[in-house]
Amino acid sequence: MSKKTKELVVKDNALVEASHSLNLVPQRLIVLAIIEARESGTMLKAGGILKIKASDYVKTFNVSTKSGAAYQALKTAADELLGATFRWKSKDENGKQEINVSQFVQRVTYVEEAAYVKIMFSQDIMPLITRLDERYTEYDLIQISDLKSVYSLRIFEMFMQWIGNRNPPIIKLEDFRERLGLADNQYETMSDFKKRVLKPSLAEINLKTNIEASYEQEKEGVKIVGFRLISKYKKPIKNKVIDAKKEVKSEEKTQIAKKIPALSDAQIETFGDKLYKNFDFKRDVLGQQQIFIGKNENECKLIIKKLLSDENKVEEWKKHMIAVGYRYPEKQNKS
Repeated sequence: MSKKTKELVVKDNALVEASHSLNLVPQRLIVLAIIEARESGTMLKAGGILKIKASDYVKTFNVSTKSGAAYQALKTAADELLGATFRWKSKDENGKQEINVSQFVQRVTYVEEAAYVKIMFSQDIMPLITRLDERYTEYDLIQISDLKSVYSLRIFEMFMQWIGNRNPPIIKLEDFRERLGLADNQYETMSDFKKRVLKPSLAEINLKTNIEASYEQEKEGVKIVGFRLISKYKKPIKNKVIDAKKEVKSEEKTQIAKKIPALSDAQIETFGDKLYKNFDFKRDVLGQQQIFIGKNENECKLIIKKLLSDENKVEEWKKHMIAVGYRYPEKQNKS
């Protein structure tokens, strides 16, 4: 896996809003599997097998390696995933709300000698991490690497769903509790819920991530019936992100109208590899065009590089080329 600062966790909002009661390590395992799926291209094949190494778990979450503790943690997490279900919402053909109950994974494999586990996501969860539309939530893996509470991770994702929104929707108390997988007899009183779940999670999120998080209470009379989760990036990171986005948009405006000249063999080789690793390209091209479906990493790269010799195809992929670092030559030959 690449440096964790570059690893983007992307989930459909239906999965962010889903109800489940997974412990912290299984949640971490899912996150690592999502990243591995995107980086390896395995997610393009339904039922792809994903290998999660104990060494990656150690590096990402700074856990102990004594007596194979990391591998045992992954093995236990995989066991839990195999028997776990999640509840998620969708719409039927008439726009009516559906409540779905699905399994996270359909198979797990243990390789103790090499200290890794392999998991196969269920058919229902695959679209929630691969076929993303405008309703998705994303964050850098490093954001959650130091979170130690099972509730902090889930609540952090809820904050990230509406980060920067000045008027995020109210999450009803029953929905909030359901997303956290709380039973009716867990932290029944509001004071207990705040003391044991909400406030400790908020403190950990504010201390260990790059967002400033707070909440407002929704009341009916004196009874608290929901929460509005308000968050924004901390200023140093926020400014950096905004400046980067402005730079990219400015660059795109000046370059998008230009035609990319024929690529050299070296450029085809370089940008073929870069495009394959780009999440947006995988989603928009590899995940949609039949020529790539079911192909492994090497096969996909060969096809991409072959197509990059076609100027019309390069023009079609122009925005992706610019996104992965293509820069026009200082002097272009006039055609």
